Amino acid sequence: MSILDDFKLDGKVAVVTGAGRGIGQTTAVSYAEGGAKVVIADLDADPANETLELVKKAGSDGVVVTGNVAKKDDCAKMVKTALDKFGGIDIMTNIAGITRDGMLHKMDEDAWNFVIDINLKGTFLCSQAAIAAMRDLAKAEGKDKKSRKIINTASIAGMSGNKGQANYSAAKAGIIGMTKSIAKEGLMFNIQANVVAPGWVDTRLTAEKKEGQTIGIPGQDRQQTLMYMQIMGIRTGKPIDLARVFYFLACPASDYLTAQCINVSGGLLT
Repeated sequence: MSILDDFKLDGKVAVVTGAGRGIGQTTAVSYAEGGAKVVIADLDADPANETLELVKKAGSDGVVVTGNVAKKDDCAKMVKTALDKFGGIDIMTNIAGITRDGMLHKMDEDAWNFVIDINLKGTFLCSQAAIAAMRDLAKAEGKDKKSRKIINTASIAGMSGNKGQANYSAAKAGIIGMTKSIAKEGLMFNIQANVVAPGWVDTRLTAEKKEGQTIGIPGQDRQQTLMYMQIMGIRTGKPIDLARVFYFLACPASDYLTAQCINVSGGLLT
């Protein structure tokens, strides 16, 4: 057996949230390229269906589930779809996330609650649904338990904080702590839980925030960060940079890795 066999996902079933765009879409397609069947979960049907077409072009099978990760029933539906459609769940990848930036002294409760609900509560609910199913599958397997994965998405903002992102930083820091707890609970069931902490990645969340928009980064703040990165020789990240790490954490090559937070920022946070 070649070590390269440990980087295949043949026969695996993966759920990816936020799979309609950006990092989520690229990760879902990379799983399909590796041989996995993919449950494409997103709030919006149109981009999710675009991802489904890309998954099929990659030579694999997939299904779209629309829903809000902040709703328990919707998260349960994502996992149930994996079980009903493909007969199991091997990989739960929580990528869905959002920002509502603002300085702390001006941030209202709605902005706080919205970001906490989508990022932290959403990751909790999806992980909860996934680990319940994974435990049942592991119990049925007896001594020869398959390795299964829960992979969450934090941010370097959750490791170091960020101006104007008290809500987002708090949510992402919470995801790191929660993932480590999930990893401990998953040990006896051969479930590994890890978290990816991106830096600056070119997505709609890092685009320049225009008047009337609720996501994006204000022009001056954005320019300051990009200038610092240029001076330090740090390029902006692409979704594929993150998808490669998610893929590694999903495949058998990472079976002995759990409870880790992996900083994927190109040196923006060292």
